[in-house]
Amino acid sequence: MRNHLAWLAEQLEQWLARGIISTEQAARIRALYPEPGRRAPWGAIVFSGIGAAVIGFGIILLFAYNWHAIPKAGKLGIVFGSLLAAHAAGVMLMRATDWRCQLGEAVSLLGTMLFGAGIWLVAQIYNIDEHYPTGFLIWGVGVLIMAWALRSVVQGILASAVLTVWLCCEAGSFERAVHWGPFLLIAGTGSLAWLIRSRVLLIGTLAGFVIGMVATTISLDGYLVLRTMTPIGVVLVCLGVVAGRQTRFTAGGHVLAFFGWLAFCICLYVLTFKDATHPSWYMHEVAGLSVSMYRWVSFAAALAACAAAVVPLLAAMSVQSEAWPIENWILPIAVIYLQIVASISVELVRETAFWPFNLLFLTLALAWMVRGCQRGMLVPTTLGSLMFAALALARYFDLFESLLTRGIVFVLVGALIFTEGLLYMRARRTRQHEEVVS
Repeated sequence: MRNHLAWLAEQLEQWLARGIISTEQAARIRALYPEPGRRAPWGAIVFSGIGAAVIGFGIILLFAYNWHAIPKAGKLGIVFGSLLAAHAAGVMLMRATDWRCQLGEAVSLLGTMLFGAGIWLVAQIYNIDEHYPTGFLIWGVGVLIMAWALRSVVQGILASAVLTVWLCCEAGSFERAVHWGPFLLIAGTGSLAWLIRSRVLLIGTLAGFVIGMVATTISLDGYLVLRTMTPIGVVLVCLGVVAGRQTRFTAGGHVLAFFGWLAFCICLYVLTFKDATHPSWYMHEVAGLSVSMYRWVSFAAALAACAAAVVPLLAAMSVQSEAWPIENWILPIAVIYLQIVASISVELVRETAFWPFNLLFLTLALAWMVRGCQRGMLVPTTLGSLMFAALALARYFDLFESLLTRGIVFVLVGALIFTEGLLYMRARRTRQHEEVVS
């Protein structure tokens, strides 16, 4: 966009010099193409941040090489002195309005890396033998405080990453479920992302939340992941729909919907396999309060989120609008069926429960394929095709035994996708023609 504006400014000067247009006309033409808002210098932020992290690791290694020869007071002086010096320099540089502001962000990130190293160095100095994931928790909380104090996207992303590592260490190394951990991410970095309207920070937050929730539920029982992440995916999709109606941070709604559909589709695809409905999956009724809370709270949250997304549309008589496409009804249907399946007899579940999940997954794929072809939209067309192909490939191994049958099925699948491509191109040309005419 900026290149086009530079070209236009050059052309206007030539037209003025040749007398083709007047000064007033040139000003009116310039007014039709205003300068776009200033974009964040992500190149400088990313590379300076990576450089700061590498420098931090290098300094840590240099100290570690000679650490045994440094007295205790000197060690503490190095740890706290370098930490304070880095943050002080970062804050001073960030007061500037030019390139030094990004440099200050990188120096402050270096201070945060030194803070993380200092936690373990102080523990080593005093021979503190503690639960090691607590170090990541202290580090993550410290980074979170810095992120809020500086309104920093980079610090927020680091906070999300460190807290996610803490959750994974608790779950993986000690099989300990920290139930409030994933919600610390949402409350800490998620609210900051919404406050400063940072799509990148929101992506980092939701990625950490999903990974942390999966790790936490796995530490309780592997089968609980499907029963928890499916409704959580529905919650994220519906929150994305609600957020998309607001004007404050519309891009945040797209990020929420993306992670919601990602979690929901992966879980739904896994549930299309017969082995995913293992009998032990349904024996959690006596497994304790924690498992029951995950099952029922996530289910209630999914229904509440669906109601929040649909009720305003029903009141406005626009439920078939773009805000709630027809395929979105699969979300509550899948969650309700998932909850019902967990309450019926084991033998019946074992033999037949996965078939409705196959039907729901196939319906979602075909709905996206149809909508994409009708309107010439690439994303739903591609996603629907990939889902349809993945489902056909999965059933290739566990449904059809005859090579002849498999061959016929794959010919039909290929023909359907080929026809879809032709319909998409036709719709795309029609849409481009209508845009040119209008």
